[in-house]
Amino acid sequence: MHSNELLVTFTSAAALGVCLFALAYYLRVSAIAVLLIGGVLAGPQGIGLVHPDSLGDGLGTLISLAVAIILFEGGLTLDLKGYRSASKEIISVLTIGVVVTWLGSAALLRMMFGFEIAFCLLAASLIIVTGPTVIGPLLHRIRVREKLGHILHWEGVLIDPIGVFIALLCYEFYLSTDGTHQSVLTDFLLRFATGGAIGVAFGFLLDFVLRRELIRKQHTNNFVVAMAMLNFAIAHLVIAESGLLSVTIAGLVLGSRNTPQLREIVTYKVELKDFLIGLLFVLLAANLDLMPFFDFGWRLVAVVAGIMLLIRPINIFLSMRSSSLSRNEKLFLSWIAPRGIVAASMASVFTLELKQRGIVNAGFLETFTYSVIVGTVIVQGFSAGLVARRLGVVRPVSTGWVIVGANLIGRQVAQFFADHGVEVVLIDTNAREVRSAQRAGLVAISEDAMLLNPKSHVELFGCGNLLALTPNADLNRMLCQRWSEILEGSVYRWEQTGHETQENRHLFVGQRIWDTLPLNRWMQPNTTASPLRVMRSGLGKPPRPIDVMMTARGEGVFPGTPAELQDEDQQWLVYDAQHSGHTIALPLVPKNVLFSSQTDLKELYREMLVHLQRQLPNIDPDRLVTEMWKREEDYTSLLGHGIALPHAWTNQVTQATLVVARPENAICCPLTDCPIDIVFMLLSPLGQPDEHLRHLSYIARLVGTESKRAGLQQATDSNELYHTIAAS
Repeated sequence: MHSNELLVTFTSAAALGVCLFALAYYLRVSAIAVLLIGGVLAGPQGIGLVHPDSLGDGLGTLISLAVAIILFEGGLTLDLKGYRSASKEIISVLTIGVVVTWLGSAALLRMMFGFEIAFCLLAASLIIVTGPTVIGPLLHRIRVREKLGHILHWEGVLIDPIGVFIALLCYEFYLSTDGTHQSVLTDFLLRFATGGAIGVAFGFLLDFVLRRELIRKQHTNNFVVAMAMLNFAIAHLVIAESGLLSVTIAGLVLGSRNTPQLREIVTYKVELKDFLIGLLFVLLAANLDLMPFFDFGWRLVAVVAGIMLLIRPINIFLSMRSSSLSRNEKLFLSWIAPRGIVAASMASVFTLELKQRGIVNAGFLETFTYSVIVGTVIVQGFSAGLVARRLGVVRPVSTGWVIVGANLIGRQVAQFFADHGVEVVLIDTNAREVRSAQRAGLVAISEDAMLLNPKSHVELFGCGNLLALTPNADLNRMLCQRWSEILEGSVYRWEQTGHETQENRHLFVGQRIWDTLPLNRWMQPNTTASPLRVMRSGLGKPPRPIDVMMTARGEGVFPGTPAELQDEDQQWLVYDAQHSGHTIALPLVPKNVLFSSQTDLKELYREMLVHLQRQLPNIDPDRLVTEMWKREEDYTSLLGHGIALPHAWTNQVTQATLVVARPENAICCPLTDCPIDIVFMLLSPLGQPDEHLRHLSYIARLVGTESKRAGLQQATDSNELYHTIAAS
């Protein structure tokens, strides 16, 4: 029976954790609140499905190992650049604010409960952390001003390791003052030095093994998890209670080394971390004894209220005393400090360990920490939107842009946005392209945009629109599909070739743009010499609408062409075919593009051949017209939509030659009664069928979409028509 209860407890907790995480995401509420409620209801004080006590001593070991992996992942993903790039407000919160929260909360506990000072410092150290897993979704939901979002985000990300470090030191210090050790300072320093040394050694060892690919790629993730657990176990066996500090430092060392496999490791660890968080919280919530919450009564409520309403405001106003933030912005920061996963896990681990040592007040750590979590998550989390609106710190609808593709084209489009004061973030899996963007002063993220969680990146909180600018049309469609469900604005995609028509357009998500421009050449990695340039109205002839990629007018910046190009206050980012270095794929030269006044199709063919005869004297126009017209009677060359493609193999030319004619008015084809707007006439020498078919196929693709045909039909002279064909 015991084994059955253990099996049901473990599997139910794991399944509930995953399901409750999904439910929280669906409801767009804090996962912690849902996990806590679900865990209590599933526990012995609820329906009795989960019985953590059935795990016996294994519960403490399971929690310790899970917390070790969570802390290892935290150290692994810590961006040290965040410390260096943090503003003075963030640095103040991480220094002055941490001290105020820690010592202020300890003073409240000492005053209300009379615990010894070392115990108060330990309990207070557990609530220093605020937790990015709570802050991220909250910021994504309420869209506060950009600076406030940055402060709260970086506080949540960077305060985790700081809080854990202080909590571990306080724990080591408290254990050293319990009367069982001769030298408090020696024992404290020994734990710290031993755990740190083993963590550093494991971090460098993992980096050494991974860099030399001594472990097969498919085993890398499992290997790193196993080594993290081994690190924890060895440190704990060498000197008790040094394992958590050691594994945190190991993750920090490995993360700072930029190991080549780091991206895959982090992705795997994030998924594993979420699973462990769900499992842990259900077990921990089910294991909670609710009676102490009532036994401590009003004093516990008073301490939690004091932390929220007194300590946090003192923290913010002292940290921000020299900041340019307004009073309302400081008040908002004073209200938002929800605690999360790390605080709860650390409290539970410490409680179990101290209970085994016979510490009388050990259970208070868990009761106090969970009270602060419930108070801050529920009260602050659910009221954050209302408070932000009342204080007037809510940002308008997100107008920034996400550009997927940090290639040369993406960087130039992003720079055009940035030059006009529009927030823009580039995303790409190519780390080199991302670094190029960052060197240019642009905000860029090296991640997979199909997997990236926007809530974990404060840079994206101001973005409401998307441009998918990869050379892969299918990927661009999928990106638009995914991000249209995330962003509140518009989604655009570049796709030069495809199967989108007026009839099936509803099947594709995202507006298709720049489809007449051959941009894929400059979307490849490590390309240079972009064909894009900036033009300003009033300086020379305005660009052709078909070449305009971006328009800045007044305070607006948007893709495409405005209705009026002559506005004096406009700038454009345009595709310059003449300076693009692009070689046309067709055997066409500018002088062989004609505008004709002919009204008879057969005579138009003759005119085109007579024109070629001036360059190629061997051509016999009458003979070729007769041959072509006979072929037209047998099998029409009309492609549809006003395009005709007469062609022939002949010994009258020595190389493939193309001539294009545009009649002033559409000509009715006497063989089909269909109007013809443009004629492509291709002549190829005998014996070159493959080249001939390749040119025919290219022309068919060239006119295969409505937007491309419109570009050809809108050309006003032969030069513009040639460049439109060349640009395609």
